[in-house]
Amino acid sequence: MKSKLSELIRGINRIEVVLLLLLALLNIAAPFYTFYGIKSQHFFGYLMIHHTIRRLIGVVILFVSWKLYKRVSTAWTIAMVALSLGIFQYILIYHNRLDNLWFALELFSYFVLLFSKNYYCRKTSWSSLQKGFLTYLGYAVFVFFNAMVAILRGRGTVSFITCVRQTVDVMLDTDNLNLVEFSRPLLYHRFVFWFSWGCILIGLLFFLTPYIGAKARTQGEFRRVHELVKRYGDNCSAYLALEKDKHYLFAQTVEGAIAYGIVQDTMVVLGEPLCAPADLLPFLTEIKEYCQKNAYSLLFLNVTSTSLEEYRKMGMGTVKCGEEPRFYLPEYSIAGGKGAKIRLNINHATNVGLKVLEYRPNEQRDPMLEQEITSISQEWFAMKKSSELVFTMGEIGFENPMERRYFYAVNPQGTIQGFIVFLPFKNMNGYVADVTRYRKDAARGIVEKIFYESVMTFKAEGIEWASLALAPLARLEEESDAAAKLLNTVYERMNDVYGFKALYQAKLKYNPTHWEPCYYVYYPPRLTPAVAYSVIRIQNSRGVLDYAKALLRNGFRRRSGRETA
Repeated sequence: MKSKLSELIRGINRIEVVLLLLLALLNIAAPFYTFYGIKSQHFFGYLMIHHTIRRLIGVVILFVSWKLYKRVSTAWTIAMVALSLGIFQYILIYHNRLDNLWFALELFSYFVLLFSKNYYCRKTSWSSLQKGFLTYLGYAVFVFFNAMVAILRGRGTVSFITCVRQTVDVMLDTDNLNLVEFSRPLLYHRFVFWFSWGCILIGLLFFLTPYIGAKARTQGEFRRVHELVKRYGDNCSAYLALEKDKHYLFAQTVEGAIAYGIVQDTMVVLGEPLCAPADLLPFLTEIKEYCQKNAYSLLFLNVTSTSLEEYRKMGMGTVKCGEEPRFYLPEYSIAGGKGAKIRLNINHATNVGLKVLEYRPNEQRDPMLEQEITSISQEWFAMKKSSELVFTMGEIGFENPMERRYFYAVNPQGTIQGFIVFLPFKNMNGYVADVTRYRKDAARGIVEKIFYESVMTFKAEGIEWASLALAPLARLEEESDAAAKLLNTVYERMNDVYGFKALYQAKLKYNPTHWEPCYYVYYPPRLTPAVAYSVIRIQNSRGVLDYAKALLRNGFRRRSGRETA
């Protein structure tokens, strides 16, 4: 019953948004109605209200309609004020023609909003509200000084109020521009017009920016998630729930939690819910209801195939996003033809004198060693084509190592040449290579040697699994659905930006015992541009722009190379 009522309210909300969009377009078209020869009395009475007010109401309603769909409370307030102004003005001027169809539509929209106030529950960000008020305060200061300049130009022949009215008339592009006896250049009028509307719209955007429902986590919440990771962290991304950029949502009906971030109106969850397999469906129901209540879209990154059917039962969409190379250590070997390349690289690293050691900061800290590892990390970032990826990748984490494992290689002189940081997964029965970095002039085979000797150490300790983490967009060529084909096109065409193919080939040479398919899971079940943007933005703070810059930069390098050749 509760679910049906929620669906009914959402349906009414969608109808209301459509009605408001219609009213917005009608109000914006009001100044131009004569060009279309509208003769209907229903239109005529509605549109003949002062064009200035109608245009303003139309633009405001147009801006707030989408945010109403997203259930932003400030959008409700602004829409109610705009509708109230329009209704009041119509009654004041045309009180004898209240049977107008379009006026009735406006009145109906007003009462629907009035009685559904509690549905619009998303608060506006306080910092955005402050910016909105400052924008309008700045515009008020501009109007004041503009009026003072007009008074000086008019040599006291006009009043301050008259000058303010002239500025507002220019802003609203009315026919009342000869309000004062003196005039200003047309270019200045245009400046006032665009500056004024810029302030109005920017202020509206600030007012309509919803609050991101992600409070700072407490130490107690962190400890709870840490325990859940150790008990239920089967996914190779599970341990990243403990990174500083994650927020937590805890289950109410079962034991569990998710680690997430917010991109605009999308809740992005890394990995899978941290709960018992039997509790997954109840917890997914809670997560879905939470997102519907707060008008969030929902996106899970790097979900494995083991629980995919549970997500589909919840009506969620899925698309394969790559595969993860895993190593079952009791059976793992680099012998034979498939391991020839990695053996060759390991032998080269061994012959130049590289030696692999483990650093155990929980037993004894070594500030000099940590500083050297940090400098290698900085040098490694300088070689990258794009910005550092976050959210799906961890930090080195010396300030709180927890269960991380650190393996590094030194040359015969004792200088560190590279390192790998491993995170636990498979309920603490496996380790995934999370952070891999090395010097620019490091010997060939350094990464292979560190990884192989590390997993052999794990194997000797009785650990069963190792992983190289997800190879993004790899092995999608046999997928039949349209979304996977689109991602495969990105894999083929955008290799210069991220190096998808090179990363896949680098992981392939380790001869994994098997490949684990990984998926994006999303609700509503449509792979939209907003979902694609969320995938990019959550991992790169500079977003799509950074990828575009990298693409242009690499394209320029290729052209320069051809010209040089």
